[in-house]
Amino acid sequence: MTTHDSIRHWVAQQMHLDIGTAEQAELARLDAVTEAAEAGYVRMLLRLRDYRPQVG
Repeated sequence: MTTHDSIRHWVAQQMHLDIGTAEQAELARLDAVTEAAEAGYVRMLLRLRDYRPQVG
């Protein structure tokens, strides 16, 4: 499972959303919230003094 998948599943849990039975509008909302959560995750990583992103 990728980091994206992990965050998406976590967000779905927080939204009390079953990905398997969700409607298109719910999945679109999930993707939007997941995108925001991933952006926050990356910003927090970049603030860490010892974090060195992988290049490639």
